[in-house]
Amino acid sequence: MRFLFTTLQFEESAAYGRVGTALEGLGHEVRHVTFSRQAALDLRQAGAQAICLADRLRDAAPGDLDLQAQRIEREYPIPSLRDVWLTDPACKGMPERRCLERTVRHFLALEEIFAELEPDVVVPEVGSETMRTAAHLIAARRGATTLFLFYTIFPRPLRLYQDSYHRPIVAPEDVRALDDDERAEVEGFVRTYIDRDKPTLPHRRARITPAKLRDWVRHLRVQRSVDHDNDYLVPGRFVRNFVVQTARRRLSRRLYEPLPEDRKLVYFPLHVTDDFKVKRVIPHCVDQAYLIEQVADALPEGYELVLKEHPVSLGRNPVSFLRRLTRRDNVRMVDAYTSSHELIRRSEAIVVISSTVGLEALLHGKPVLTMGQPFYAGYGVTVDVDSFRELREQVPAVLRFSPDREQTLRFLHAAMRSTYEGAPAGVDASSANAQALARSMTAALERAPAH
Repeated sequence: MRFLFTTLQFEESAAYGRVGTALEGLGHEVRHVTFSRQAALDLRQAGAQAICLADRLRDAAPGDLDLQAQRIEREYPIPSLRDVWLTDPACKGMPERRCLERTVRHFLALEEIFAELEPDVVVPEVGSETMRTAAHLIAARRGATTLFLFYTIFPRPLRLYQDSYHRPIVAPEDVRALDDDERAEVEGFVRTYIDRDKPTLPHRRARITPAKLRDWVRHLRVQRSVDHDNDYLVPGRFVRNFVVQTARRRLSRRLYEPLPEDRKLVYFPLHVTDDFKVKRVIPHCVDQAYLIEQVADALPEGYELVLKEHPVSLGRNPVSFLRRLTRRDNVRMVDAYTSSHELIRRSEAIVVISSTVGLEALLHGKPVLTMGQPFYAGYGVTVDVDSFRELREQVPAVLRFSPDREQTLRFLHAAMRSTYEGAPAGVDASSANAQALARSMTAALERAPAH
C-alpha cells in the first residue's frame, strides 16, 4: 500500500518518519508531506521521500480566489471554508481574506500532491491545522483510507479509526456475552488499572530544561532561516507562554480547596483548553464555564460540584475563568494533582464533556453523564445528553442511575478487543513504538472491509 503522512514539523515529523521506515520494512510505500521545510530536509537526510507543503503553497496560484473557494465548498462536505480555517491557530487574528486565500492554497497544493502520489492510506494525525483537515477531505473524495490515531486506557492503548474521527469505539453488536476467560481478562484489567492509580497522561510541567533550551535555540535558528514562512513556528511564543503559564499556575493554587467531608460530591474534570475534538467536532461544548454553571444549578441541595484541571492544561486556563467557576457556593476546585481515582471513588456521579475520566468511572461502577458524545457513550452504561435543555432533568437523573455491571464488562471487553498495540507519536516517539504502529496500521487495514 502507498502511505502518505501529513505532519507539521520537528518531533512529529521525525517520529512519523520512523513509522514510515517501519512500514517500508513491511513492504509498503511511504511518502511524507510536512509543513516545515527543515523537517522535510531532515526526513530526506534520513532516507525518506518528503515534500515541503510551504513550498507548494507558495506555488499554488488560486487565480480567481472566489471561484476556487466556491468550487471547493461545492466539491467537499463542508459548510464553508471558514469552518476549515476557524480552528487553525495560524489563522488566529489573521484577516478573513488572508485566511480564505491561505485555505484555498492548501486545497490546491494538496490536491496536486494527491494526484502525483495517489496514496491508498493517509495519516494526517489528529489536530486543528488546515493541512490536516484538507488532507482528510481530499483523501475521502479520492477514495483513500484515512487513519486517525487515538490514545486510550486499555492494555493495547491504540484506537485506530478509519475515515472518521468521531464515532463509537465498537458496533453495538460487538457488545456480547462473555465467556469465563473473557470475563476474567476484563476484570483483571479493571483491577490492575484501578490499583495503578495514575493519570492516563502525565501532568504538564511548565519548566525550563536544557532540552527545552536546545529546542528553543534550534527553533529560533530555523525560523530565521529555512522556515522563515512557517506559520506554526513561533519561538517567541515559548518564552511568552512560559511566563504566562507559570504565573497562572501560581495564582490558580489560591483557588484550590480541600474536599468537603459533609457534602455529597459530583466530579467534573475540566477538558483540555484547546482540544481538537471540542473545537472541531463538538464546538457547542467549547464554553466549559457555561456548562459547569448549568450542571451546578441542576444539582439538588446537599451536593457539591468538584472540578479538577486536566493534567496537560496546567497553566493554560486563564485565572479569570477558574475564578468565575469557583465563585459559586456549590462548586469547588481541588488541587490539580489530586488523584482522579480518589475523586471518582468519593463522588456520587461523574459529569464529563467527553473526557476519558468518564470511561475510568465506569471501571469503578460509577454513574456517568456525558455531554459531548464520547466514544463510550450510547451503550446503555452512561446517561447521555443530546441537548443542554436536558441538563436540569438529567443531572438529578444520573444521581439515581446505576450502570449494569455485566453490560459494562461486556462493553469494556468489546472495546479492548478493538484496540491495537502502540501509541500516537505524540505520546511515544520511540523506535520501538514506531515498529508497533507500523504493525498495527497494517493489521487494521487488513481487517477492514475494502472501499
